[in-house]
This record gives sequence, structure tokens and C-alpha cells, in this order.
Amino acid sequence: MDALSLQEYLSAPYQGASSFLDNVLFPIFGKERFEGLYETEFLERTGYKSTPSTGISSIKAIGELRIGIEPLRIFDVTVAESVRMERNRVNIQRLVRRLMEYHSCAFILFHYDTPQHTDWRFSYCHKEGNERAVSDTRRYTFLLGPGQSCRTASENFMALYAKREQLEVKDIETAFSVEALTRAFYAELLGWYDWARNPATGVTFPNNVMHPDDDRDGLDLQLIRLITRLMFVWFIKEKGLVPPTLFKEEALQTILKDFQPLARDSSQYYQAILQNLFFATLNREITDEAGNPNRGFAERVNKRDIKTLYRYDEQFSISKEEVIALFAQVPFLNGGLFECLDKTKEFDGEEVAFNIDGFSRNATTFPNGAPRQRAFVPNELFFAKREENAHEGLFSILSRYNFTVEENTPHDQQVALDPELLGKVFENLLGTYNPETQESARKQKGAFYTPREVVNYMVDRSLCAALGETDPLVKALFDDTNDLAAYTAPERAALAAKIRALRILDPACGSGAFPMGMLGRMTELLQRLEPASDLYALKLELIEHCIYGVDIEPIAVQITKLRFFISLICDCERRSDRPEENYGIPPLPNLETKFVAANTLLRPKQPEEGFRNQAVEVLKAQLTSVRHDHFRAKTAVEKKHLRQEDQRIREALLAVLGQTSVWSSDEARQLVSWSPYDQNASALFFDPQWMFDLGEGVDVVIGNPPYVQLQKMQTQTDVLKAQGYQTFDRTGDLYCLFYERGWQLLKEGGHLCYITSNKWMRAGYGEKMRSFFAKKTNPMLLIDFAGVKIFESATVDTNILLFSKSSNQHKTICAVADKKNKNGVKNLSLFVQQQHLTCDFRASESWVILSPIEQSIKRKIEAVGTPLKDWDVQIYRGVLTGCNEAFIINTAKRDEILANCQSEAERARTDELIRPILRGRDIGRYGYKDNGLYLINTHNGIKDQQPRIDIEDYPAVKAHLDQYWDKIAFRTDRGDTPYNLRSCAYMNLFFQPHICWKAVGKNLAFALVEGGIFLTAPASFISGGNYNETILHYLCSTVGSYFIYKNSDTTGAGDIMLNIQSLIKFPIPIGTIDTDGLSNKEVNEKIYRSYGFTHAEISYIESQV
Repeated sequence: MDALSLQEYLSAPYQGASSFLDNVLFPIFGKERFEGLYETEFLERTGYKSTPSTGISSIKAIGELRIGIEPLRIFDVTVAESVRMERNRVNIQRLVRRLMEYHSCAFILFHYDTPQHTDWRFSYCHKEGNERAVSDTRRYTFLLGPGQSCRTASENFMALYAKREQLEVKDIETAFSVEALTRAFYAELLGWYDWARNPATGVTFPNNVMHPDDDRDGLDLQLIRLITRLMFVWFIKEKGLVPPTLFKEEALQTILKDFQPLARDSSQYYQAILQNLFFATLNREITDEAGNPNRGFAERVNKRDIKTLYRYDEQFSISKEEVIALFAQVPFLNGGLFECLDKTKEFDGEEVAFNIDGFSRNATTFPNGAPRQRAFVPNELFFAKREENAHEGLFSILSRYNFTVEENTPHDQQVALDPELLGKVFENLLGTYNPETQESARKQKGAFYTPREVVNYMVDRSLCAALGETDPLVKALFDDTNDLAAYTAPERAALAAKIRALRILDPACGSGAFPMGMLGRMTELLQRLEPASDLYALKLELIEHCIYGVDIEPIAVQITKLRFFISLICDCERRSDRPEENYGIPPLPNLETKFVAANTLLRPKQPEEGFRNQAVEVLKAQLTSVRHDHFRAKTAVEKKHLRQEDQRIREALLAVLGQTSVWSSDEARQLVSWSPYDQNASALFFDPQWMFDLGEGVDVVIGNPPYVQLQKMQTQTDVLKAQGYQTFDRTGDLYCLFYERGWQLLKEGGHLCYITSNKWMRAGYGEKMRSFFAKKTNPMLLIDFAGVKIFESATVDTNILLFSKSSNQHKTICAVADKKNKNGVKNLSLFVQQQHLTCDFRASESWVILSPIEQSIKRKIEAVGTPLKDWDVQIYRGVLTGCNEAFIINTAKRDEILANCQSEAERARTDELIRPILRGRDIGRYGYKDNGLYLINTHNGIKDQQPRIDIEDYPAVKAHLDQYWDKIAFRTDRGDTPYNLRSCAYMNLFFQPHICWKAVGKNLAFALVEGGIFLTAPASFISGGNYNETILHYLCSTVGSYFIYKNSDTTGAGDIMLNIQSLIKFPIPIGTIDTDGLSNKEVNEKIYRSYGFTHAEISYIESQV
């Protein structure tokens, strides 16, 4: 068995189950592990019948392989010629579930019953849980046969072959892993992206054509736009909509003049082929309204020509007519994705070309040789081969992978690159290193891609809540194993109408994970209710009327629209005999008024009665009508007319609004100047009524809003504060405001479902949010992912919250998916069903999800103890120097400074000034280590108690600090002079015994430190006087660890973040505890007794820490 022959076999038409056993399975698993089942027919046993509606002609049990404990059953499934496998996924998934009722894993071969269809599939299916729990059955499928790459399948099967002597089930799961495939592809794509943006490649886009200085401005986004456009083309190439000759070097040699695929000084391929494909083919109708040929070259002399006509005829070796014929088989797609973004802008009263895409006939250059009007992307970036170059061209990478236009689901995944990849590519490329900010762009924006398992669960829960989850038909509808035949046609029709009436908004849509999840699930639900419905028409209807999205990034909005386009295209079939009908491909809708770039958190300065004016209402109705017509506009002429009409109405609105007493001219101008058609602009505000005609509010708000600390947003924080959000806290996070904004966008009784950081549940800045949720919403579902990593690239812990805009019913379904049950994330629905608790959240105190035994422990701790914040103790954080390298020194430097003192008096003063200091890492349980470090305590004095240190009294110290002058002089944490530390009113407490602890760590550590030893921030300390010993024992006890773990935030790595706000909540019995002669174990047992815990409660506490 070798890789090349295996790839050739997998790329050939299906040759039967016996052949597959001999050529693939037996070499890997061994014939001796196989037990034949005589090709037993299973069709009737599954309850299936060989009818056109099921699409299944035959199901044969071929045999089973003994791998590990469970046998791996092998089935051969024949699909009817009239049915497309990719369009029959629902029936196939039902079949898989029935086959898997009595098996935990299986191989299934799918093929057609006639030789005309040569594609076939090989699936690995498995499920977790008991043998009847088939709802979690998952299918992973390789697409095989002529036209498929089969490289990944061949390589993965060869990896199994290499391990054939020690094969386990987990090795099979790895071979069919979609995640591993996606990671491998992204790693290669990232390598290309980094290469492309390197200045050495010479990639430029003109931008302002008057000077070359900005030719690389925004290059990252330009390259992301290029990648996504090209990947879209690659996807639709799988549908046969774009001829493969456009990407093959041999064919291009006969098409392009003197074509050099590895040229670094030529952008011939990008300009002549890709730009003409993007802007003059995919974005231009084949025929005009009169039925005449509509594609051709720009011919106007010395004048700008429209950007949907071909250019660069001088770069072709074939005639213009042949160029037009070359692209003639490509249908018009419409939709705005391939609109050329070149435009003119007015500077100082003069129009200047601003070529964002650089699609131009003008070949002039600047004195430095850079193109003035054209984009430059060298041929090498597309065609370089790995074995010949240090880098690999984009086409070499793409050609090694299978692409599918079908969006995978958690339960049915093709081992190929699906359109969801576009979202992951966008999110990850935005996360690459930004040299200006020294951090990733994604981290700055707080954007993380949500896994499809989480998306699907949130979509289901939101839709179920919106439709009425207590309705038996709704329950049956969301259980794919239920038959809806028991419900009447009017009942099904009424529920279908209810689905169509839903209005759903993602206020931070990113690359479209949630809108796409909504589209897919709503389509499935409507198909179950209306089996005869047309899939394309259903999707189009839902996109037009039900699903909306907003994001502050224009490129994110473009990628969201792109994924919707692919979803529509996958339901179309190309008709080669219908060029006059666009080859049977309906022109895509225009989504500019469905997904917009805007700042969701900023509302326009709009009076409530702003639109309560008859003239305004008339114009607003006209604008809504125009935008509705634009959604389905199919020609460039029609779209241009509608956009001009849109602008005319907005200008008329500006005039009318300016005449009313409730609008200022600036407010009116801000509102009506927004145009949905500018793909590079992002509105400074978001108004659902103005932008989406959703004045009554929406039924569902869903999403994954960005996580950004407000303190890091500088002046933007003040802008957000001015919006009047009730939950605003300057120390808080941006996602908090998205919760309140989402609530504002809901209609009464509507539902919001977010996945965000879980810090709001316990953090001090979340107090206002918790109060808001308790008083103004009905929290229905809360899942806390405590330490379970949901986002591959984020370290933040997360949770899912679903609430309705209604009164609190005090019955929140809760679950905690921690590290002990982290696999629950794979099937959240089942996990919540089995592990949920009901909690009552009434106030702003920390929201902690507790089981009955945890609630009992909590009651006893609170009944006996008094929170530390109510004790007569003082709790503060350690010292901030602003420049540790200057003010924290080692023993050798301390000795050197003392040696440099000029008198015994100075030496004595200096010796007293320099104090031992501990870091958090030096603190252990009940003790600490001497780190040999010291603090130069040039304090800033204490008002009315102690003057600040005068550096002139310490010449040796001054000489040392002067070496760091450039750093200490400009630091923010400083005293009255650069030599002084910032004011610290509690400084004298360091000279008393105190309890220290580190702020972050996997293990809790508290130690009692003698007076005179300082502590660095963020570590903190308690000065408890006579209570120090008692407090220390309680903090170091198992009860202390349990309480702190339950009430503190954690990092994504699972470390405890023990801040003062968390610790002061710990209730400890006031007084002293006699521990003389007791071991730590005996002290621990004494503390258990002080709270009155039962044996069961003690056992539970100990199991949790």
C-alpha cells in the first residue's frame, strides 16, 4: 500500500464494497480482524423504504472489524440516481441514526446505483453514551471519486496504515478530524499571508492615485479581501460555475502574452484574469434587458469607463472576442461581493480617483516605478511551488484540499473545507501580529470565532424560546427523531408562519457564524413543517425578512454576506444549455440592507417623536420600498437607479427633518447621510428603525459580542458613558454594554442569547449588570464554562446567558461545564438536560451556580461566619513602583548602595530606607521564601503623619536612581518627584505583621509575614492584628479553598484570580481559634466543626479542591 496508488484508487469511480475492503480496509486493519455478514440487506430493518422521498435504494451490512472493545460495523448504502447526496443530508442523517441504534461506531460507503454518477463517499460514524442514545451520532465523511483531490484521505489512511499494529479507535477519529484539516490549511494560508504582506513582494493597492505614499495602507484588509474573494471563487468552482482552466499554468500560457507564472515583477495574472473575473464577469450580466450580449471591453478614449467592463486586453495573446468567450461560461452572481471599490473622492473641491481595488486601464507609474492607478500582486504569489521556492503560491495550497459548498454541522461533517472556513480565516487573520500595537488585531477588537457546536446550541435555545418551548409541536420540531405526522396541517402551517414572522439580529456578527446558524436551522425547521417547499426560495425569504446583522468592521460584513451567497449557490444547479438564463443560476440578492457596518453601541441623537411627522413617514416609507426593491435588483442599471433614488429620498428627508423643531441639523445630517451601499464605510451609529425598518424591536438578539476592557478604549470610553447605559462601569468590559444594548433592541417578550466572558457573574464591575438582569429580565438559562476552553485562541472563561425581556420568574436553568465534565460541550443540549440546576437570582450579589449540597454548605458558612469586609481588619494591595528595575534591587545592589554611602549616618538612614520585599510567587502555604530582593522605599509621605523622603538626604540612592532617569521621570505611578514612590496611605501597615497572598495561581497560598517586609502588587495583604493567626488558618483551610474557588474568577488556563473583592466575601467566625499543639489536619477538622458541616458536606468540599 502506497500513497500514490491509494490516492489514484480513491479518485476513481466506486468499484464496489469488496474492492474497497481489499484496497483500503484490509491493508490498514488486517483481514484477520474482519468478519463478513454476507451483505445482509438492512433497508427494511431500518424502517426505510426504497422510495424517491428517502433517496435510499439499498443498505447492506458488509461485515465488522474488531477494533478495541466495540466492533466497527461496515455498511454499503446505495443512493438513487434521482437524489443528490449533498441535498439529502437530512434523510441520510436519519438513516445513520437508525443504523447506529445498536452500534457505537461504523464505516459507511455511500454511492449511486448507476455508473453515470461517479462520486462516492466514505463515512466514519460514532456516538457517545448508551447504545440507544443516538441523538449524539456524528458522521465524518470523505468525498471521493473523479474530480476530488483525495490527497487528505490518502495521507490520513496512510497514517493509519503506518500504525496498523497498534491501531485504536482514537486513531480513526483523528484520521477523520475536520478540525485537524482546518488547522493544517490555516497554517499554510497564514504562511502565504505573511509572505504576501512582506514589503519584499511588492504588493500594492493604489488608494489615492495622486501619490504613492499610501499604496500599502490597509494592506492587511486588502489581502484578506483578496483571499476571501478567491476562496469564494474556489468554492463555486466546485459547483462548476468557474472553468478550472483559469487557474492552470498550461492553459494560461496560451491565453496570456509571454506569461511567466513565477514572475516577481509582473501582476499580469491578477490583473488580466482575476480582476476581470471578479469585476467584469461575476459582477456583470451575460445579457442586457433586451437580451443582447452585455459583456465586453472598456473602450472609451481618455475617459473613465464603468468598472464592470473588461480591461488589460494588451496582456492577452488572444483576441478580445476570445477573452469574452473565455469568461462566457461564468454566470453573473450579483450581490455586490465583486463590486469594484474604486471611486472618486473630493479633495479641496477637486475630484481625485481613489482606487481601492486598482482595476484600471491607466498603466502610468510614479517616478519610483509603482503603478499609479493599478493594483500590483505578482504572479509568483499564486503559482510558486514549494519544492522550487522558499514560499508556496496560493493555488498550490488550495489545490491540495477538497472544498465543499455545504456548511458542516456538528453531527454531519465532510472532511473538506466548508464555507465556515471563511469565518475562521477572517477571525484568525485579524489575529495576526500587529507591529504598531505589539499585540494581535483580534485581541484589540476582542473578537473570537464561536465554535459551531456552541452556535447551534444557542440558535436552538433562542428559537425554541421565541416559538414557545412548552408547545408540544415546538418540542417535536426541535427533536429530529420525532415524526410530525401526528400534528394537523393547520397546526404545522401556523408554526411555520410563526417562524417566518421572527426578526433576528446579531449586533456584532463578525464573519456571520450566528446569522448562518440561524439560516440553516430555520430552513431545516421549515422543511420539516413543509417538506415540499423549495430550499432556495425558503432561504431567500428568510434572508430578506428575518435575519439581520451589524458589525463595526466592513470586511466582517462582507464575509458574512459571502457566506450567505455560498449557501444560496449550493442549492442551485448550473444549466449549460441556458446561457440566456444565466446558466440556471438565479442572480444573488443584494444584502447591503441586511448586513451593515455600524457601531451598534452608539444610538443616533434622535428624539422619540423624531419620525412622528406625516411628511417624514411618507419619505421613510418610500425609502423602505426602494431598499426592498434593491434586495432583489438583478442588473447594474436597476441597482444604480435604485441607489440614486435612495440618495434623492434621503436628501429630501434631510430637508424635511431640518424644518422640524425636534431635530438639529447635525442630528438629521448624521442620520440621513448614512448609505448602506458604501462597502468600505462604517456608520458611527446604529439605528434599527432607520437601517432595517425594525422600529418595533426584534424577537431574538443573538451573538458573541467583543470582549474589550473599557479602560483600554481611552476617549471612546467617555463616548460610551455619554450614551447613558445603566450598566456602564469604567472598570468593566465592552460586552456588558452589548447586553444592555441588546435588551434595548428587543421587543417586549423578546429573547437575547449571548456567549461572553463569565467575569460579570462575580466581578465587582458586574454588580450593575447582575442587578439589571435580576430586575429587568427573566434569566432563563445560564451555562458557566468554568475553566473549559471554548475559544481556541482566547484565554478568557465564558458563559452562555439566555434571557427574555420580561419579569423575572426566579427559575433560571443553570449548568456548570468545568474541567471535570468538559466533554459536555460536545453535546450541550444533553449535558444541560442531565446536569442542570434551578437557581433564583434576585440581586446584584455574585451569581454562583450551586447544587443542593452546595447551597447547604453556603448557608452554613454564611450563618456562622462574618465576611472579612465586616471585620476590624485592613486589606490592601502591595506596592506599585512604576519602574521595578529601578526601585526593586537584589542583595548585591543593596550592598553596593550601602558601600557608596559617605557617612555612617547616611548608611544608617539608607539601610532603614531599603526594605525586604516579597513577590506573589515567593508566597507559599503558611510560609514564604527569602528572595534576596529589596524595595527602595522613597515613599511620598503620609499626610499629617510623615513627610515624604527627600532624595537629597540619600546621595547613594539618588546616584543609583539617576541611572534610570529616562524611565522614572515619565512613569505614571510616581510621587511628587520622580524619585518618590506614589502615595501610599497604608504604608505603615507593612511594618506590622500581615497576611500576604499572591493574586494569580493554580494553588492558593497565604502566609503570615513579620513587620518590615513589603509586598509587590498585584499581590495583596491583610493587617489583622490579633486576628492574624485565626484568619490565616481559615484562609489556608479546605473550607477557605472551597469558598475562594467558588467565588473567584479564573484565567483561561484555570488559574485562580484572587483579588481583594473576592476575598472580603469569605465569612469567618469572628474571634480567635485555639490551635496550640494542633497539626494542620487537626486545625482543618476544627474549622469544619465550627461551621457544623455534615460528613457528606465535608466529603463534597474535599472533592472540589
